Amino acid sequence: MRILLSSDWHLGKNIFQKKLLSEQALFFENSLFPLLREVRPDVFIVAGDILDKPLPDQETLFFYEDLLRRLSDLKIPSLFILGNHDSRRSSLHKYFIEQAEIYLVDDLRFFPQPFVCQGKRGERLNFYLLPYLPLYELLEKALTLGFSFSSEELTFIGLMEELLSRIEIKGPAFLVSHFAIDKAIFCGEELLIRGYASEYLLPERLFSPFEALFLGHLHRHQVYEDRFFYPGAPLPYSFETYSEKRGLLFLEWKDSSLTSEFITLSPPYELKVFKGFFEELLQRERTNAYVKVLLEDPLPIYGAYEKLKEVFPNLLDLKYVEEEGAEFQIEEKVGVDLRENRPDERALFREFYNFIEKKEMDERLWEVFEKHLKAFYKKEREEGRLCQ
Repeated sequence: MRILLSSDWHLGKNIFQKKLLSEQALFFENSLFPLLREVRPDVFIVAGDILDKPLPDQETLFFYEDLLRRLSDLKIPSLFILGNHDSRRSSLHKYFIEQAEIYLVDDLRFFPQPFVCQGKRGERLNFYLLPYLPLYELLEKALTLGFSFSSEELTFIGLMEELLSRIEIKGPAFLVSHFAIDKAIFCGEELLIRGYASEYLLPERLFSPFEALFLGHLHRHQVYEDRFFYPGAPLPYSFETYSEKRGLLFLEWKDSSLTSEFITLSPPYELKVFKGFFEELLQRERTNAYVKVLLEDPLPIYGAYEKLKEVFPNLLDLKYVEEEGAEFQIEEKVGVDLRENRPDERALFREFYNFIEKKEMDERLWEVFEKHLKAFYKKEREEGRLCQ
């Protein structure tokens, strides 16, 4: 049986206010759908985080709807589970969509009893589908299905252990879910799952009855012990991880053995980081990549962003190297009485004016500045935001 595994699409994702929906559309048009038509898997699996936001905008929802429609035209059985970024909006019309053999799973209906998939040669595989559910909701749905628990202080790990011990797992069995095992590697793009942090780092010992686990949530492709498979996010979503390989996992179950191949796909955009001095960066070759610039100049440069846009028209983020370091210094000083070294507003404004205008302020401007400064302090005292 041939399986194509993907996860973490994050449709509608933004990078520094740049919405990537057009780029995602190019990826599906030029890479994913051609791959599906070429491979013709027996089942296509998307292991969570289909959408980037629980409340997606209308444009993203229309795009998602169109993807499902195009997928239905291929007539490939498809299993989608919800991840921690998704909401019930992702699966609103799930029972109608199942007529096209696309299953949007947001509950436990295929967990106690698996989804059975039959290959072209008659092989039957059992897929146990466990979408992301907050602890209280997972417990509620388990109770609805007839499970009962003696402890009132169940942790997520404890509840998972209880559930797995009470269901009959029929082989060959595969778990499709959205979490991190305790030996997996984060790449930094992932949003911590709400409220549980390390509790969602599940120990591998829980899953010994399964031949393999097909997992989402971690954006870096990785395979652990030939049993835990993460395809990773198919597109780069941060400057720190732009060099990571991206793609999908092709898996084949044959003669009671599972083989895997990572299929690398080229994203339709580039993310690049440039570090250096302002004048040096202006001499670089023009690029249409999405760019983050780290300036090594010691002082802020007036109009730096606009001038760098001439070389990097898709400049998304501009920071000074010293400024980034200063952020950590500020965190270390939390709790210090800053009133002891409170800066002189007049001196700061004089320095700022000199830097911008390259000259000293005249008496008329000082009078205007003093007038507004006094009015500001008076208002702050009257409204209780200034103690002295």
